[in-house]
Amino acid sequence: MSCSTRQLQVLDTEYSADCVEWCLVPGYQDVMVCGTYQLAQQGAQASSPEPNDSGTTAAPQTRLGRLLCYHLLTEGAVCLDEFQRTDLAAILDIKWCHTTLNECPALGIADAKGTLSVWTLQGGPDSKNDDASRTRSLTQQCEAQIVEEGLVLSLDWSTGRQQSEPAVITSNSKGQLTLCQLSPTATGIQTVSQWTAHDFEAWICAFNYWEPTTVYSGGDDCRLKGWDTRTPCTHPTFVSKAHDMGVVSIHSNCHQEHRLATGSYDEHVLLWDSRNMRRPVGDVHVGGGVWRLKWHHANKDLLLAACMHNGFHILDVSKLTDGSPSESVVASYMEHQSLAYGVDWCRQTISSVEMSTTGATPGKPLLASCSFYDHSLQLWEWLP
Repeated sequence: MSCSTRQLQVLDTEYSADCVEWCLVPGYQDVMVCGTYQLAQQGAQASSPEPNDSGTTAAPQTRLGRLLCYHLLTEGAVCLDEFQRTDLAAILDIKWCHTTLNECPALGIADAKGTLSVWTLQGGPDSKNDDASRTRSLTQQCEAQIVEEGLVLSLDWSTGRQQSEPAVITSNSKGQLTLCQLSPTATGIQTVSQWTAHDFEAWICAFNYWEPTTVYSGGDDCRLKGWDTRTPCTHPTFVSKAHDMGVVSIHSNCHQEHRLATGSYDEHVLLWDSRNMRRPVGDVHVGGGVWRLKWHHANKDLLLAACMHNGFHILDVSKLTDGSPSESVVASYMEHQSLAYGVDWCRQTISSVEMSTTGATPGKPLLASCSFYDHSLQLWEWLP
């Protein structure tokens, strides 16, 4: 590796952690949320027991979740400080809206009850001390039932480039995509359309941020598909079999039009030009199964990958198109002891004034990541 990473903090999430997201809105970029998922056996008196593979009757399972909210402290040692925790159904995905709703940052949550909920962050911007824990809170504004007897597996906002009324796309365990529109006051969620996109679980969905009437989806059927939401979506605009296993991550690049990244259980990251989805323009084997991909918020060539059984990697995708795929992994973080699931870039940088002798390096990128079975949330930095 030409660059290194350094661990700054480790937190116990108690439940299995599967997603982390730093707030995107200026003035609130010190806020980070983590979603968790835990299976719990109900008591012996629970209703409707189901037989397991051995033919015996097992108690039904309940999917528990918790939303953990932190702000980044930079006075003294750089660290995350929890300001709220909320027990919910198991959380499968969380995403911040790129813009505000009612002048507040907004968070979408996809959960195991089959619902999509929208929450807003109350409290002042850019708190630099413990007062933030007393003034900030996430409050639910609205929710919608997306799928009955199923799980909402992923969501994305349409607001990566467009500043119009926000829309949300979701995917679920029955292979469906659902396009939703928020009311102007964010007090209600309207289902615009819903269609079957995949034969099995639709693991992931994403907008083309440059043209939000286009959405992409990936499923357990090993297919990557495109959809034009101006149509009834009875047929995809394309179907790709470039991945050999389930497609579980997709992200559109906010800073370069037509650039798209996808990841799969097949352990490959593929780079696409959305004008020609017949074949990818770049391919790199990163190992482990690529559960999440996140483009950098300022550098169009940097891509962050959560690779399940093989840690977290930072890629320079310019190497994929210039014939040097083996050099595309510029840094790795391998400190987690379990499945690498959630990861995100922090948009706030640490100045030399804020740095302590035991804190982060001034100006270096901060990241947060979580892993599943060891219930671990970690703050780390990249030292390019």
